[in-house]
Amino acid sequence: MLTDVVELVGHLPFPICVTAGPDHVVQLLDPTAHRLLGSDLVVGTTARASLPIGDAVLAALDRAYREGEPSHAGVEPAAVTVGCVPIRDPDGSVAGVLLHVAGEGHDGLGLIDAVRARQRSSALQQLATELSRAATPSAIGALCVTAAVEVLHADAAGAYSSAGPGRLEVLHSLGWPDATLRQYEHLVLQRGRPLSDAVLAGEPVWLEDAEQWRLRYPEMAAVGTSGGFQATACIPFRVEDRDLGAAVFTFARPRAFTTGERGHLLAVAALCAQALDRARLLVAEQAARAAAEQQRDRMTFLARAGRLMEAPLSVQERLRQLADLAVPTIADWCAVHLVRDDGVDRVAVAHADPDKVRFVDELQHRYPPDPHAPGGAIQVARTGVPVHLRDIPDEMLVAAAVDEAHLDILRGIGMRSAVVVPLVVRDTRLGALTLVHAESGNRFDETDLAFAQQLAATAALALDNARLFEQQQAIARTLQSALLPRSLPAVTGLELAARYVPQAAHPGAVHVGGDLYDVVPGHGSCAVTVADVCGKGTEAAALTALIRHTVRAEVDHGVQPAEVLRRLNAAMLREPGTDPARFATVVHAQFDVGDDGASVRLVSGGHEPPLVLRAGGVEVLDAPGTLLGVYPDVDLLEIDVRLSPGEVLVLYTDGVTEAHGVDGLYGPDRLAAVVAGCAGRSAESVAEAVLSDVAAFRHGPPRDDVVLLVVRAAP
Repeated sequence: MLTDVVELVGHLPFPICVTAGPDHVVQLLDPTAHRLLGSDLVVGTTARASLPIGDAVLAALDRAYREGEPSHAGVEPAAVTVGCVPIRDPDGSVAGVLLHVAGEGHDGLGLIDAVRARQRSSALQQLATELSRAATPSAIGALCVTAAVEVLHADAAGAYSSAGPGRLEVLHSLGWPDATLRQYEHLVLQRGRPLSDAVLAGEPVWLEDAEQWRLRYPEMAAVGTSGGFQATACIPFRVEDRDLGAAVFTFARPRAFTTGERGHLLAVAALCAQALDRARLLVAEQAARAAAEQQRDRMTFLARAGRLMEAPLSVQERLRQLADLAVPTIADWCAVHLVRDDGVDRVAVAHADPDKVRFVDELQHRYPPDPHAPGGAIQVARTGVPVHLRDIPDEMLVAAAVDEAHLDILRGIGMRSAVVVPLVVRDTRLGALTLVHAESGNRFDETDLAFAQQLAATAALALDNARLFEQQQAIARTLQSALLPRSLPAVTGLELAARYVPQAAHPGAVHVGGDLYDVVPGHGSCAVTVADVCGKGTEAAALTALIRHTVRAEVDHGVQPAEVLRRLNAAMLREPGTDPARFATVVHAQFDVGDDGASVRLVSGGHEPPLVLRAGGVEVLDAPGTLLGVYPDVDLLEIDVRLSPGEVLVLYTDGVTEAHGVDGLYGPDRLAAVVAGCAGRSAESVAEAVLSDVAAFRHGPPRDDVVLLVVRAAP
């Protein structure tokens, strides 16, 4: 029966289509219906898969076939109605459906053109909405490809973005074999290829079938039509004069690319180009912001590292804290090596997990590093040439391993990327700084290498300054010790005790004090000196040394106290380059010791008044005199003092009386009171009592050197 119907209706004067079966396989399609219903609908295809006029017509087809009653569906844009009449076999069962088109629009625009125009318009509106929410180029590419595939039923498609001058890279693709995608994932623009021509000319390229491929691109025809593809459209992405990429769409059958289809693809490309331009600006803004934030963070880190490296700590402690600071802010691991006289030693290593640090310590103990291994910290420390390992492949670990156990340990650390930079200052190689990425999975790039070198330069300069400072401190300690007695001599009939407390040095300052005490023993006698030199540092130390050696020389020649200071004053004035501001206060006393105590002859050159602790209290000795090193003629007055057994002479510098407390200066009255409370005590006990009271009174570290010399006549 269906065959008879096909023969009968083939000559009807209106557009008709006959289908068979529940999938509506096309049996007859007259030319007018073919034009109206679209080129995708041909004899042998199913209306369900090939009829693009919406669910309403397909639902009418299904109803007519299933229920055996006529049905229809209206199509608004074309102002037409599609009627569906069931066709029955002689047994009454429905064998197929007769479709006929009626209405005002069927001989004008065409049903399928109207429906497709509506679909394309709706699709463009939807695409514009979705593109407004797409933030990344890959998401934009996916929307572009999907939009064309869904509306025009392209069999394969790809969207590309510009990857620099003359290059494209794929954003998203559908329908291409993996081998094709790998081959064309990155493209170099080259004239004579359709996608390149579209980008370079800024105009679309339309290839409607394999024949056009052979005529226009004979060298590319085999590639362009491989896999059964026929038609191809290449559309550039362009905003004003900026080339942003392109899209390519391929079809398995020849395609004429109607005016509506071409307009749709051009509109899709224009929308995607605008979105890519916005994304490019957004990505550039985000990259600039991220770079600025990274630069800010790095500058903050360098400032923290600089403050740390200037802290009053030992060199090794500074480097240990630097390694701790680096983890995990800029690396998962950090190690520092220093050049020593006998080689290169690792002095610091840090990781967020202390167990891993112990693990690495064990590794170094079991497998000492090869000092000649290329790229290692030891080699970098020696050569001063940085090493940048963006990736650390397993092959590198295999080459570095001594045995299988060593290899397992290296793999367990999980190193992924590393930079090793030298610590160099003033052409001197001090060591190496190693930064490693492991479990974070990050990679060091060229900017990270530059930052590591900047950090190493900061650390190296501070390290060099610290080493120089330590050397200067050692020299200062040696010089200071040379200016003071290593120990007090034993003098028959006298007890001696001395204390020296240096002024608290400012951070980074090297301190050599100008306060002095000295004891010169003799047979049954001795001479003691306490001096306070104006100023600090090497010049003050030189003047202190001059005082000490001059006084000793004069005492050895038996010169009396006042004459000792006069000769010392002359020596100070003779000193080359003597600054008028370089002066000193000095108190000098010579003892004659007997069984019943000691006779003391004492002279003061502008110094603090000595104290004598007697059984009845404290006596302040008034010994007027001119300070030394300023005037050629000085007024000096010798006084004689008798120390009975158990009595004490206390000499001191102004670091005692001018100690600063919360309520003012320590002062001579408090000193006299403390000394008065020490009656009957040894010289050591008196010295300790005074020094302890000064320390308790003082607020903060000492601002001046403190010298205290206590002499007690043996009881």
